[in-house]
Parts: sequence; structure tokens; C-alpha cells
Amino acid sequence: MSVLRSNERGWLLDACSLINEGFEQCYSVNKGHFTCYFNKQCFNVLKPYIVNKSGGDCMVGALSNTERHAAGDTRIELKNRKKRKRKRSELNQGELDAEAYHKKVRSLVLEGTQSLLEAGHHCGYLTEDLLTVPTKQMPVHECQLASLCDMAKQLLEMENSDAPHVQAVNGHADCDAHLDLFSCITENPDDFAREVTLMGETYFLPPHSRFLLSDVACLQPLICSGDKYDLIVLDPPWENKSVKRSSRYSFLPSSQLKRLPVPVLSAAGCVVVTWVTNRPSHLRFVREELYPHWGVKLLAEWLWVKVTRKGELVVPLDSPHKKPYEVLLLGRFCANSDNTTRSEVCEIPDQQLIISIPSVLHSQKPSLSAVLKPYIRPNAKCLEMFARSLQPGWTSWGNEVIKFQHHSYFTTENVESAHVACSEIIVADQPLNTR
Repeated sequence: MSVLRSNERGWLLDACSLINEGFEQCYSVNKGHFTCYFNKQCFNVLKPYIVNKSGGDCMVGALSNTERHAAGDTRIELKNRKKRKRKRSELNQGELDAEAYHKKVRSLVLEGTQSLLEAGHHCGYLTEDLLTVPTKQMPVHECQLASLCDMAKQLLEMENSDAPHVQAVNGHADCDAHLDLFSCITENPDDFAREVTLMGETYFLPPHSRFLLSDVACLQPLICSGDKYDLIVLDPPWENKSVKRSSRYSFLPSSQLKRLPVPVLSAAGCVVVTWVTNRPSHLRFVREELYPHWGVKLLAEWLWVKVTRKGELVVPLDSPHKKPYEVLLLGRFCANSDNTTRSEVCEIPDQQLIISIPSVLHSQKPSLSAVLKPYIRPNAKCLEMFARSLQPGWTSWGNEVIKFQHHSYFTTENVESAHVACSEIIVADQPLNTR
């Protein structure tokens, strides 16, 4: 089960199981039917990256050192950090604002996380003995999708205006080689996942998933498709010093986010969810500028709390350098105010927690489909912007939109073996959702 526990505080998720739900039935022209599993080692956060020696909160822990130490074996004690500690009087306004925000949410994180983690321990999920696996080097896929998007922009002038807005894969490499991934929405229309070859690489596409591979300069195909979405989730590449130093990915200035066509893509009452860093200026920008500009009414503020496989916070709760949580701001598109309340959806609650083991892959967020389902209409159309992976039944857009669909992140199993494993799981499984 992907939602392991839920209560009035929030949800405890198995992020890897959320991914696998889309790949229980897969088909390849060459291999036939099989089952696909996302690499569990990507969620093998065993030990803390930073250890708090002060003996404070019982949930202290730390983050595994992402892609360099997938098994999470490296620890750095706070007392050994070389960085000079500044006095409170030397904190700048942004740091003072961050400290004030942390004080506001600290008790929510501490108390809410504790209750859900206790439930997770009780059901046997957060148990190191059960989950520790032999470590081995994970394959590293060098993603070139963003560079290909830059190259494709040079050819936009030659685009045929009469071309269809949506195209389907069929799994035959020679046919799929002719698909235009950069100026047309590509979809897997089938009820099962498909193995496809795109641009010479093998990818697994979830059932009824659609994607557009482009950057912010090439969003027209998404608009021209005519679809209006009931849920839009955004994970913007926020500008910060770390991103500038690492050059790991390009960032988008906050002012440019206003130009995204969210109002054009939103159905009446659309739920808009934005992942925001803990930087106070970004939170303030979304609350006071971005959502009002889009016609979105802010309704709730949720936190994603990251824990290790033993149920420890990935960094100490009161660490001055990093926090073990990230923020989600949820609102509803209310430009058409007469039709923003629907009887078939629940009111979005405030101050909820989403707790999960984070991926060691950079910027891979947990799927929100399971927890957001009660707050959108049945058979809702869903869109993820700045995506790096696909979800069943969703449309996704980004300049690395199929990055985590690459075959190197998955293992496959033939149908017979998968049925045996599935039967064993069903026998052993007990209902875990107490909400």
C-alpha cells in the first residue's frame, strides 16, 4: 500500500510503492508482458547525514548524501562543521524570517510527525532490520533532455502549424523514432504501461500518461490541446545560492513564474499546489504575488517531512542550516467564483503533514495523487509542471519530464514471477489505513 497510515495530522507514504502502482502491468513489443519496479535503492536512506549530539528531540537524524552516497553511510556531526557560527545579531532579515517561520511550524512537525511515525513503526514499515539491503553502485544515467530542449527551440520556426497537438506511442522503435516530443504532447493511451524507445533510449511510460518535453518558451502545445485541468502541481526550479554554485540545473527567476499560463490551463475550482523552498522570500512571493496574479485563493499550507528508514528526521529539527521539511502551498483557482465549490470534493484542510522516506535522486518529490484525491472531482484531469517523471492518468510538462522514466531506474520481472510475488504480498498484507 502506498498510503501506509493517515490520521487528522496527515499521511505516512511509501513513495516507492506510489511509483510502482503504475507499472504492475507493462508491455513491450519485444518482451511481451512483464512487471516493472522502481529501484528500491533510490529510497535506501538508512543513516543520518548530520547527527545532532545535543540529545534534544527524539526524532533527530539526517539525510543520506544523495547521489554520491545512495546507501546513506556517511555522517557529519554538527559539532565538527567548520562553518563559523554567527551571533543572532548578525543574522540577516531572510534568516530572521526563516527562524520565525520555523518557530511557527515546529510543534506541528514535532507532534504530528511523532504520531504518524509511531503508527509506521507499529505496522512494521519503519524497521531497519527489515529494510536494510546489501548496497551496490546504482547506475548513473546522464540525462541530456534539457540540452535537447535547447536544441529543439532552434527548429520551432520550422514547426508545421497543421501538426496534431497530441500523438500516441505504439512501442515500435521505428515508428516512435518519428515522434515530435518537443512541440507535441505525447501519450500512452493504453490501460497498461509501455516500454518505448525515444531518441535512442528506453523509457517506461505509465498507463494513460501524457507529456510535453519542452521548456517555458515552448508551452503552446499544452495550451492548444484545449484541456482544462482540475489539479495543477508545480515544482519550480527556484533560484538559490546552492543551485547557482552547483550548476546542477537551470533556475527560473520568481518574476518569470507569473508568465506561466496557469489560469488558461485551469478549470473552475482547479486545485493549484506549489512546492516551495523554505526560503521566506519564496513563500512570501507565492502567497502575496504569484497566487493573486493567477487568481488562486490560498487555502492551506502543508509540509513534507523527510525521514530515514528508521523513522528519524533527515536533519535535526532545529538545524540552522537545513530543515527536514519542505512546504506546499495549496489553493483554488477562483477566477470564476460562481463555480469554485463542488459538492463532490472535500474542503482542503490546513497544516497537514506528508511524511515519507525521500529519494536519494536529486529533486525527486513524492507523488501527491493519493493524498489530493479527496479534494478534486472524480475523473479529474491532472497536470504536473516542471515534472521529471510521469504518473498514470496525468499530463506532465518539463525540460526533463521523462528523466526518471529511463529504464536504468527500474528493474523488470516476468509475469509469472510477478504473480507469485503479488500473491505472497496479498496474503501477508493487512489494512493499514486508519483514516
